Amino acid sequence: MSPARAVAGFALVASLLWACSPAPSNRPDAEVVVAEVDGAPIVLKDVKNEILSMRGYTPSLEARGPSRGEVSEAVRRAIERTIVLREGQRRGVTLPAGSLEEEVMRFRADFPPGGLEKALLQAGMEPDAWREQLRRSLLYRRSADAIAASGATVTPQEVEAAFRKERNPATVPERIRLRQYLFDSAEGAAVAREKLRAGRRVGGDAGDTGDLSGEGVDLGFFRRDELPPELPAGVFDLPEGGVSEPVSVEGVTSLFQVTRREAARAQTLHGEEARIRESILAPRREAAFRRWLAQATSGAKVKVHAELLQKLVEEKR
Repeated sequence: MSPARAVAGFALVASLLWACSPAPSNRPDAEVVVAEVDGAPIVLKDVKNEILSMRGYTPSLEARGPSRGEVSEAVRRAIERTIVLREGQRRGVTLPAGSLEEEVMRFRADFPPGGLEKALLQAGMEPDAWREQLRRSLLYRRSADAIAASGATVTPQEVEAAFRKERNPATVPERIRLRQYLFDSAEGAAVAREKLRAGRRVGGDAGDTGDLSGEGVDLGFFRRDELPPELPAGVFDLPEGGVSEPVSVEGVTSLFQVTRREAARAQTLHGEEARIRESILAPRREAAFRRWLAQATSGAKVKVHAELLQKLVEEKR
């Protein structure tokens, strides 16, 4: 989420500064300040990590140096991230326990065993640095959500009007609510499955079951026709409280539990209010965040040390 006005404003500043002559530096990337936002430093390492993230962590900057456009975009992102995180800190935004590990496991599921570490190594990024960037990204999202929520509202009258407009079909299909548990071994998943089927929790005994997701991940509600294809067959037919067979993908094993089942029912304003309210609020939150970010960016004192960024562009060319 980044407003065009903020992008245009930064591009103008950058275009004026790119003409500066390069200045060599032998200092570590973590000590080279390439930009400042109200006095808060953005270091060269931050910019390089942003570029790697934009590239999907391949290829490494050693293999192909960044273009001027990549550097400008990375600096813009770093500036916006600094502004949003600072506001999030002011509002007391924090990450829930286990959320970082949950996100790490989501990334791991897209790679074969050891593949994530290999990809980071090829990209020239240390795993600890990647985890820290991931932590900051999660915190950024939560901060942006908090900012957006405070600038968007919807009235009961608007919800009712939307309900009356969209009341078609008149029946809401059957739905189930799913929770996913992640494990580092099939054995741990099997043990946890028996506990869940017996009505016991597994989040508190992660050391016994290998549960990687705390108390599991709430996936929300699904109709039968909305189930993602990667979910196990027959999960929609499980009873409330039922648990799927273990599903292993690239070294990570998952269990899916039906935590709630809702029968098909006639639409009512009371039953659809939360969904309709969210559908109205979502675009309003986006617009509110864009307005806030544009204003915060234009009001911030931003200084870019373009000579150091120009040096980065010229490396490995």
